[in-house]
Amino acid sequence: MAIHPSEPPAAAVVAVKQAVASRVGNPKFPRSRLFTANRDAVFISLPHRIAYLAFGKIRRADNLRAAAKLGNWRFLVIEAKRRTAANDGGEEEQEPIAAATMVKSAATTYETTYELGDLNEGPFVAATSEAIRRAEKLPEVREGAFEAFLLTVPAVYVAALWLQDRHGYADLLLTLPPSNQALEPYRPMASAAFLDVVQDLARKVTSDHATRG
Repeated sequence: MAIHPSEPPAAAVVAVKQAVASRVGNPKFPRSRLFTANRDAVFISLPHRIAYLAFGKIRRADNLRAAAKLGNWRFLVIEAKRRTAANDGGEEEQEPIAAATMVKSAATTYETTYELGDLNEGPFVAATSEAIRRAEKLPEVREGAFEAFLLTVPAVYVAALWLQDRHGYADLLLTLPPSNQALEPYRPMASAAFLDVVQDLARKVTSDHATRG
């Protein structure tokens, strides 16, 4: 397929499965969607790295790949649900209910271990899944080879699905709602155009701070 799966460390995969399983139906987490999820219908999907673009790097950046720093592994937690409407024919629907971020907990000469750093059930979970769905329909994605990352730019409140071109530099970014409204949700953008908008937002942040000062 056009969006190729990432290859997370085996230890991270084992750790995320254990962390999610320990929370499904667990009364210690009554407000979590995992508490009400069907244990037999929950699985891990779409492993991808989180990339972070720091405020200090934005204005000097002329290349997104060089400016962004790769960080932890993130996994979507999916619950498979059987549709009940008569016209659905009993088809299965896969609903993203959480995103688990795994962080390194220890490293020795022989192995690196992982633990749950964050379990998020906010809007960026469903938005990541929706961005993937839309991206897979794009001609340039269908005909190319890409790897998915989550790019976060906290200083200007932007998160985006970042599709890195495996055979070149024709990267695409789809902004995830509810990011900064200066970027249209899910509209595919080349990395240079995306970076231009983010740099404009950073200049506005700097100007606002100077005015308040």
